[in-house]
Amino acid sequence: MTGIRLKNLVIENFRSLRGKVVVPLDAQVVLIHGTNGMGKTSVLSALELGLTGKVAHLAAEGSRYQSYLTTLDTGGGSISLTTTTPLVEGAAIAGTLSFSDDTFLPNPLLGADNARFFAERCYLPQATLGRLLEIYDDQKTGTTSPLTLFVKELLGLDPLDALVDGLDHAFNVTRVRRLVPDFRRLEALKDSLDDEHRRKGQAIDETAKAAGERLARLNETLSSIVIDGAALAVRETTDLSHLKDRLEAARDGDRQLTDLTRTRSELRGLNERWRSLPSQESSHDQAGRERADRAAGEALATWRSPRGDSLENAINAVRAHFSDMPSLEDGPEQGRSEAQRRAQAEAERCGRLLAAHATASARVATLNATVQRASTRIEELNRDLSSAAEDAKTLANALAGIVPHIDGEICPVCSRNYAEMDAGSLSTHVAAKIASLTSEAGRLQSLATARAEESSRLSAAQRDLLSAANGQLSADDLAELTVRQAQMEDLAQRLSDLQETAAEGSRLMADAVSARQAVMTARRRDEQSVSLLPEIETVVHAVLQRSASSFESIDLALAETLRAVEELITEAERVAAVRIKAGSELDLRIRDLAQIDILRSERDETLTRLQTLDTSFKETEATRGHAKKVSEAADKVRSDIVKKVFNTSLNKVWRDLFVRLAPSEQFVPAFRLPVGSGGKVEAVLETLHRSGKASGSPGAMLSQGNLNTAALTLFLALHLSVPVRMPWLILDDPVQSMDDVHVAQFAALLRSLSKGMDRQVVIAVHERALFDYLTLELSPAFPGDSLIAVEIARNFEGEAVATPRAFTFQDDRAIAA
Repeated sequence: MTGIRLKNLVIENFRSLRGKVVVPLDAQVVLIHGTNGMGKTSVLSALELGLTGKVAHLAAEGSRYQSYLTTLDTGGGSISLTTTTPLVEGAAIAGTLSFSDDTFLPNPLLGADNARFFAERCYLPQATLGRLLEIYDDQKTGTTSPLTLFVKELLGLDPLDALVDGLDHAFNVTRVRRLVPDFRRLEALKDSLDDEHRRKGQAIDETAKAAGERLARLNETLSSIVIDGAALAVRETTDLSHLKDRLEAARDGDRQLTDLTRTRSELRGLNERWRSLPSQESSHDQAGRERADRAAGEALATWRSPRGDSLENAINAVRAHFSDMPSLEDGPEQGRSEAQRRAQAEAERCGRLLAAHATASARVATLNATVQRASTRIEELNRDLSSAAEDAKTLANALAGIVPHIDGEICPVCSRNYAEMDAGSLSTHVAAKIASLTSEAGRLQSLATARAEESSRLSAAQRDLLSAANGQLSADDLAELTVRQAQMEDLAQRLSDLQETAAEGSRLMADAVSARQAVMTARRRDEQSVSLLPEIETVVHAVLQRSASSFESIDLALAETLRAVEELITEAERVAAVRIKAGSELDLRIRDLAQIDILRSERDETLTRLQTLDTSFKETEATRGHAKKVSEAADKVRSDIVKKVFNTSLNKVWRDLFVRLAPSEQFVPAFRLPVGSGGKVEAVLETLHRSGKASGSPGAMLSQGNLNTAALTLFLALHLSVPVRMPWLILDDPVQSMDDVHVAQFAALLRSLSKGMDRQVVIAVHERALFDYLTLELSPAFPGDSLIAVEIARNFEGEAVATPRAFTFQDDRAIAA
């Protein structure tokens, strides 16, 4: 660490330091002086920001302070800090920070761990000095208090604490469960396996009982099945697969049932077809139906000529205009009514269009008259307005402006004497003229208003005329619609007159169709009757072994045959149902035996897993025993370290420093390390009388001045009691409420730190006398020693100014001589 110094600090627009301030730091001792408010504390805060990137005592409250670092009414600022050499090989030698009201961009020189060490062990700001003992007082005890954490770091107890804390779970199964979730799962698994082993045994018993009951039902079912002349039965030694194969082989009943079912379907179909045939009596009247068919055809042909032709011609005339019209073959009345409806609708449409044309034509004539009248009136108004050759109103206003200038009978315009005219006075003449012009202006205004109204009326009539003209038909359309309306009305009337003819044609056409259908149906039934008898004979003989002709009627033969088939199907279904039930019961028996084997296998597997878990739990208990022994040994080692190291090192350093600065104080502050439950270290503060008797906390036993001395020496003891990471010691106005003896002892202590322990000391003070005294006391004492004294002030523009003075060692030649 020798030779690593803070070199240079450049501050711009930071807090109360307006403008750019350069503070040189490359000396063993740096003294900074400034009256209250000049910015000496800001210099040390800037130094902390350059090293760590934050102000530790402000950052504890959050990051809001970052937005208040910029000097008021400036756009932003920056901080730059350099060192003479890197803190470690490869590290940076510069730290920077740029900031504004909205930004905060740190690039500190130290890493996070070194930055924390610097804030706690190397830098004592004024705000921390006043509350240092509050941080380490006896009300904040515990294994996680700042003082306890420091003691653990000092004595290297963290590894032992971690070992003891880590093994603490071995002393209690509940803590083991929290630490190792798998242990809890293993316990749950063991309970689950125990329960599963019990349930598997119960399931085996229940399944075996159900299998016995099902075996009895199976034998009862098999007793009604005879194969190869013997009834079937199942015993414990029976080969169930072989028995199942024998049941599958005996499936002749299924084929017989299929054949019987097919025969029943054929019989039902034949019966339905036979019943649908006409009776013999109706078959005997076939000649009469054929005569009726011929008579209906002749009547329809007589109707078609000429009455049917007239109706068809009328319908075709309408179809010429509407291609989707039905024809006469679709039904005379249907075609006639649809054609009449279409013709009537078309005639009405043409009538509406012609009526709209007539209305539009009348409207056009009316509007043309309106346009003519409005145009004539506008021409008259334009002639009246154009006859006014001068602007009467403007001239009247001009004459009215001359009236005040008329004095007597001399005209103010032409200087002529109006009395020579012998036509009255000039004033009377001008007044009469003004009255005449004013009346004429009013008339012209009225004419202009009337012309505007007529123009508006003309525009509206022209727009309406255009709209009405669009509603008129062209001459061709008018002629075509007039003719089309007459034609449609004539066709509608003709079709209306042919209504009775159409009704008669529909009746005759229906009679002809009915007669033809009766003839065709009778012929088809005769053909079906001839083809059905051989099929019926075949089926009846196959089922009953007798001819259908041996029965009184075909209906009776079909009924008897269907009854016999139903009885055979019923018996075949019973046999098949018994066999299917037996097969199902046999499958269930096979499944029961397989299920029992599976359950026994699973129970054996569960028992094996239980035995493995029991072995694991025994090994876990053995491991817990070893962990307890290691934890107890580590706890004993920790206690021995605390007793051996603590009372002989840290308290001795603090005592020596405090007694050196306050030699007359009877109570000396010290650390007390009670060992809590489980051997955990809990550090607190106390005071010891010079006689060695323990007393209260420093806050209760010391005066304010000695309390500040205790806080300052505590910080120095903390600084000196840990290995050196960085040789810097920065103090912000540390001398508070100290008398001259304390100050002198403190100066001697700083001299020892800077010159004997190779610390670079940076101190800020606000009292001028103390600044001068420390400059003298800490001045260079040997070659290579150095001192820089910096004074912070403001110039007339309000900008901060740093004035440094450097001191180096100089031989005292007077003594040497």
